[in-house]
Amino acid sequence: MAAAKAKSKLKTGRKPKAGKAKAEPTALDIVHRAAGILFSRKAEDMLLLDLRGLSSLTDYYLICTCQNEAQMRAALGAAQRALSREGVKALRSEYMPGVRWAVLDYGEFIIHIFEKQTRNYYSLERLWGDAKSMYLKAEDYALPDSGAAADGSADDDL
Repeated sequence: MAAAKAKSKLKTGRKPKAGKAKAEPTALDIVHRAAGILFSRKAEDMLLLDLRGLSSLTDYYLICTCQNEAQMRAALGAAQRALSREGVKALRSEYMPGVRWAVLDYGEFIIHIFEKQTRNYYSLERLWGDAKSMYLKAEDYALPDSGAAADGSADDDL
């Protein structure tokens, strides 16, 4: 197959201070940032799958569950806006009302946001059973100021 794996440019858009070279964040760093944003929007049952060596499509899947479509839209929008402000742009975003599954594709990682029944039906965890997996805990991503949204925006879209 001649098509190479699409890679997004994971640049933060910030310039390092003179004399101090700052390392660009890795895809895994940004996945963890996305997890924090999703947890701030009350996403649950978050799983990180390491697909390196198993898939030519992407390196990581970040999979989470939302209670309903409104929460899914809020989580999707918050993640997309916050990462975009950090210079990380999605290659594509897929969401259709009523489908109960939203996808943000960043090349090196893909975020899947499901409603519970849909997640159980498609069961990406079983499909990628050979992948290294790690359940993420919300308390590991708690913000110092719990009154602020992780993406810096107001909760007006909830």
